Amino acid sequence: AFELFTLPTQVDISSPFWTKLKESDFFILQQAKTQKSGLMRSVLGTLQNVLDTKQSPYRILFKRANNTNLQLAVAETEKRADIAWEWININILPLLDSLDNDEREPFVVTKINSIVTRRDSGTDEISTDEKVRKASRSFRQTFDVSPSERLVNYYSCAYHTSRFTSQGWLYISENYLAFYSFLLGYETKVLIELKNIQDIKKERSKRGVFPDAIKVILKDKAEHFFSNLFKRDEVHETLVQLTGLAMQRVLKNASTYCPTSNNTTEKAETIHQFMQPLKTDLAAQKRDERFRAFFRLPLSEHLVTSIQAEDHQGSGKLDLSEAYLTFSDEIQFQRVMPLYTIRRVEKVADRPETYSVKIVNWHHAESIFHLSGNKNDCEKFSSALTNNLKNQIKHMKMMKQFLKTCPSEAVITENGLDLVPGGLGLTFGFPGDPKKLKEKSKMKLWKQYFEENGRNLTLSKTPHFSKLIRVGLPNKLRGEMWEVCSGSIYERFMNQGLYNQILEENKDKTSFSLEEIEKDLNRSLPEYKAYQQTDGIDRLRRVLVAYSWKDPELGYCQAMNIVTSAILIYMSEEQAFFTLGTLCDDLMPGYYSTSMYGALLDQIIFEHLLEKTMPKLHQHFKETDIQLSVACLPWFLSLYINSMPLLFAFRILDCFFMEGPKILFQIGLAILKINGDELLEATDDGAFMNILKQYFNNLDSPLYPDSDNPKAKNLTKFNELLLVAYREFSGITDEAVRELRQTHQLKVVAGIESFTKRSAVRNIANTGGLDKEELGVVYDKFQNALYYHQNEHTGMNMDTFEIFIGSLVSWAKTNAEDQQPDMKRQLKVAKNFICQLFKQFDTQEKQSVSLQDMVIGVGAIVKGDLNSQLELFFKLHDVDKDNFLDNDEILQLSETLLWIFRRTNDEEHLNSVSTFLQNAFEYSESKDNNKYLSLASLRMIVLADETLENFFDHGFSQSFQLTEKPIEQQKSLGREIFDNLLATGAKLAATTRPQLRTKSTDSSSITPSVATTTSPVLEEKEEEKSKETVKEEENEKKEKNDEIKHVIGEDSSDDDYDDDDLSPDVLEEVDRLLNEYSDDE
Repeated sequence: AFELFTLPTQVDISSPFWTKLKESDFFILQQAKTQKSGLMRSVLGTLQNVLDTKQSPYRILFKRANNTNLQLAVAETEKRADIAWEWININILPLLDSLDNDEREPFVVTKINSIVTRRDSGTDEISTDEKVRKASRSFRQTFDVSPSERLVNYYSCAYHTSRFTSQGWLYISENYLAFYSFLLGYETKVLIELKNIQDIKKERSKRGVFPDAIKVILKDKAEHFFSNLFKRDEVHETLVQLTGLAMQRVLKNASTYCPTSNNTTEKAETIHQFMQPLKTDLAAQKRDERFRAFFRLPLSEHLVTSIQAEDHQGSGKLDLSEAYLTFSDEIQFQRVMPLYTIRRVEKVADRPETYSVKIVNWHHAESIFHLSGNKNDCEKFSSALTNNLKNQIKHMKMMKQFLKTCPSEAVITENGLDLVPGGLGLTFGFPGDPKKLKEKSKMKLWKQYFEENGRNLTLSKTPHFSKLIRVGLPNKLRGEMWEVCSGSIYERFMNQGLYNQILEENKDKTSFSLEEIEKDLNRSLPEYKAYQQTDGIDRLRRVLVAYSWKDPELGYCQAMNIVTSAILIYMSEEQAFFTLGTLCDDLMPGYYSTSMYGALLDQIIFEHLLEKTMPKLHQHFKETDIQLSVACLPWFLSLYINSMPLLFAFRILDCFFMEGPKILFQIGLAILKINGDELLEATDDGAFMNILKQYFNNLDSPLYPDSDNPKAKNLTKFNELLLVAYREFSGITDEAVRELRQTHQLKVVAGIESFTKRSAVRNIANTGGLDKEELGVVYDKFQNALYYHQNEHTGMNMDTFEIFIGSLVSWAKTNAEDQQPDMKRQLKVAKNFICQLFKQFDTQEKQSVSLQDMVIGVGAIVKGDLNSQLELFFKLHDVDKDNFLDNDEILQLSETLLWIFRRTNDEEHLNSVSTFLQNAFEYSESKDNNKYLSLASLRMIVLADETLENFFDHGFSQSFQLTEKPIEQQKSLGREIFDNLLATGAKLAATTRPQLRTKSTDSSSITPSVATTTSPVLEEKEEEKSKETVKEEENEKKEKNDEIKHVIGEDSSDDDYDDDDLSPDVLEEVDRLLNEYSDDE
């Protein structure tokens, strides 16, 4: 009964769409009416589809004191509705008599809410948005998806095919894109898995007039076109976000969200909490990602609250997260204030008309913020800040020790800079001549900046900060400024001691990553003298090893050694460890993975930007078949470290950590633009590479060697490179790169997934007799089951195996009817059979099934003959493995057959199982007062029954469908709709022409005869023929209607309706609904 209850929702009882079945003092059981007129059935179904008012055919209402009603439960069948009705009569109704009128409704609502929230934790059934609850329920009723599948949003739209356009509803859930339409009796259903989407494009409607359409392209190149989307951009943005999440799960082999069951001993207030709609959660997730990316904060941070404010720099916005207070304005001023660096916050009254607060940080610098907004908003922000500050007090004691590792502290005190831990450069020297690099002048400028704008954890970034970075960082400050710009300094502060702890805990362990690291150590910047000695190699090894243990899923990937060896010149091991993590997780996601999908994605984006900014050069590369990625992929993977002299590569790194990934594209495009004329002369990859190599070797050459201007004479080709990158390609922003990554990421993942599948199928040692196409289906379904239902992907466990088998054979998949109380015994039998089949597939007894195991097991069934299938069933039921089936095992086998045959709907299979059971006991051998059946006897009994023989010979193997499930789409309309309308029109016209009236029929399926002048004999024959045809079609239609669940409800057997009349009350209701929803639509 609990499965039928819904959150109490007010409904209108006066609707003519419902009729009473049962009624008590406080409750009503109703059934949806169904018009016998085919046209009205179609019109009402279409109306409900358009207005999204689809209902289950049965519902239970609570009669409120104010003569309105609350819906408490819904059901698809009368039998199911009776279960809920009886439960209410036993558990709720007796208690209501003892309550006062004003106590009854709160009691019922609380009771039902408790049931629903206990049952549906983590689902939309307890969403705070009533519209989401209704739409989600409609979505899950229409499509075969998990009860825990959460709906993100739904939109009115049109779906286009080559033949027809249908108006309906587009549903977007966490794993699916779905469309449903019911138009004049015909359904259109489309269900698309988000992980199968390869591209999403904004389009114009079919006539090219309005920008209101989206085209979805799948990995199999199938296309789906949706138009009439008034919120097209919102739909596109949502789909891009969700497919991006799906992409990450595909790449990381992570499972989908699985709700955890609630403990029934939880407090009532916990049980009764409702959930925010998933749309709200996704919006918050997107907002948090943007917030963290802008301020380079740890992944643990979430935006709690914001408020407009003003300080001495100007107006801007204050943002608060769990551990950070940030401020940014419109002139590129940015300040991050970790709450653990704030000594005190106090309210000031320098402006009586405004709410002002003064913040004093660790370095005793004061900041005054004048908050904008009403008093309640200001008080709310202040209260949230106070609470979060209390939570961070415990971290303040870590400040003193941490600041000893920051060179900026020594710069201010002008004492002990050489004692601060740093990189290899302190021992082996930094690249470049300190005099030419003007190290002393740069240090003075930075000291002045620190004094005015804070340092390390309290540093503020002004426009002057960017200028200082671009002219090149001083060697002794470079490491600290890299981690300040990247945000890794916050991770290092919060995880002090973690680096050494990881090394200590894993010092005696070995892994594949460690073996790969050893191979690359001596190839890491061999030109730098530190890596020609043990000290430098050991430092590099420790950082790479520690990171491989910190992120074992990623481990180690080639090119990580190049980047790490470079940053170790300026950073301590601990600094490099956390900066490497920020690089891999935030700045360059997917670059250093086995598939390198991040680097491949950015190469596609780079080519796209080249085509957009330098179309002539792009066309030349295309015509001469020059592969841009041959040169440019190493640029991105090594951050230009392997491509240009180290001195200039570190200048690029300065800009990269400050600007983010966009600088990689800007520098790359500037290189191509500067060398554009020469590159247009290149005709192959070799010439292309030689031009770029020569350019990189001359980056230190004077740009104007013959100039009389001293400043111009000192400019080098590297200065020109930075100038072109920032001036010519300033339009490439972080937001533009983010959008391009979202646009192209699905194509990259589709390619990687396709390659992975081909490799996996190709490497299957034993194909089990399956052909290439069948192996592909097994692979897809195997991975699909893991994707949705399992966290660990080393092998498939028992629960996921059951779902996998259900995706192959219909008899293994349970539905609502199988979950009825009277089916408990049969469910137990089914579970036992699947469990034994799992053990049969698990040949190595590891409690998990690999892809190879699955191929062998499925192949043995699909390609097996009668004898092999008999042997399989015998083994699966021979629990004690004595090569005989005893009484219980024989009974178990017969129950298994009954379970498999449960949907055949004929007595033939039932009789065959009954006969089998009789023969099994008759022909089994007697031993110790028990009956035992051998395999030979089982074969003899089966061969004596044609139904069972056919089942074991080919029926069981053919039940395994190794073909892709076709996408559900609309049935062909065309003539059927015309016939439908014509039939009803003729019937209405017949009311004024009684001489032409024929026998009433269902107008949705019958094409009426056209009246013509014929002889009486022919007319009589035609009439007889017409009656026979009508009768046959009526029977067919009746059978079909028994199976189809209509949007309005199931056909009623009541005699209150006349086939020939369209009920006035229904027509009035249609008119009322149209008027009610006209404004909204």
